Amino acid sequence: MGPERHARHVVGAGVGVVAVTYGLGRYGYGLLLPDIRAAFDLSSGALGAIAAGAYAAYLVAVAAAGALSARFGPRVVVAAGGGLAIAGMALVAGASGPGMLAAGIFVAGGSGGLVFPPFGDVVAEHLPPRRRSRAMAAISSGTGWGVLVAAPVALLAGGAWRAAWLAFVALAVLATLWAAWALPGRARPAAAASRAGRLELSWFVCPRSGPLLAGAFLIGLAASVYWTFSVDLAGQAGLGRDGAQVMLGAVGAASIAGSLGGDLLERIGGRAALALCALLMGTALVLLAVAAGSWPAALASAAGFGAAYNLIVALQSIWSARVFADRPAVGLGAVMFVLSTGLLLGPPIAGLVADRLGLAAAFCGAGALCVATTLLAPREDLRSAAAAG
Repeated sequence: MGPERHARHVVGAGVGVVAVTYGLGRYGYGLLLPDIRAAFDLSSGALGAIAAGAYAAYLVAVAAAGALSARFGPRVVVAAGGGLAIAGMALVAGASGPGMLAAGIFVAGGSGGLVFPPFGDVVAEHLPPRRRSRAMAAISSGTGWGVLVAAPVALLAGGAWRAAWLAFVALAVLATLWAAWALPGRARPAAAASRAGRLELSWFVCPRSGPLLAGAFLIGLAASVYWTFSVDLAGQAGLGRDGAQVMLGAVGAASIAGSLGGDLLERIGGRAALALCALLMGTALVLLAVAAGSWPAALASAAGFGAAYNLIVALQSIWSARVFADRPAVGLGAVMFVLSTGLLLGPPIAGLVADRLGLAAAFCGAGALCVATTLLAPREDLRSAAAAG
């Protein structure tokens, strides 16, 4: 297989496996939340706590992914992540009570933590520098593809939410097999040797990485509110269950814009790109809070959130590759760990706020966090020409 074809297969496999682990395994829960709430008679606080379990599993997985990839190779680690998605979603499909449901969401939630970080090494080792930013942006956009696929599956399933989860399982099997075929089994010897050795805390947290990590934490807090409760809020406001699921499908469609993250960065620079996307994401959260029952407002919110969130993740992935250039997978894992700490803490906090003040108040608070992240955009020029100089 030639280098160009191999690169296309790697990126395609990355998009597919990120789609099923993030877009289905993690965010399928929010998509089907109204049906799950009705089936098990759960409060917003309980639903938020279950969502937090998925992020707790993700934290454990993402913390280990870089080291596991260096030791066993990306193919094994990514395939293991796909296996977690398959097992967790199968548990959800067969859940007989809240405990089994929570267990399935927990297992599936860890899948993305193993899947995404290894691509930092794969892209650095197998793609030329000029293509890396676009490749990482494209792979991170897999979340949007997953949500875009999940929405019509949920609509076709109707009230049969368990059937939707079984369809997700089938898709996860296909994507995992593709990734296992396309990815290299081991890192190149020179690259593996350069990643050996113990890392100190000062390697992760330094003047260059501080704004990146702090911004990732705030974005995680804010995004968790939308991913977990947007369908619930829109449904309660008058769009109904099907209408709210269509709205989340629009989030997925807009999320594909994340694949343009590398181009946006090259055009206007990392600082302006991240600040612009954070403001757009904050606006989308507040818009849904104040006008969730309006179709134009709901769709505008969905488009703004989907595009902004996935562009931010793509831009932070590119930024991470510059900050942690000597060990890309470990550095990307650190960024995803901090992002998911925010995603972990967000749902239970938002659920408690919602039970006391309403979901709209939780969304407005999340919007304010997005605005705060504009102060944490990179001060260095992240464009390829600057990086090469």
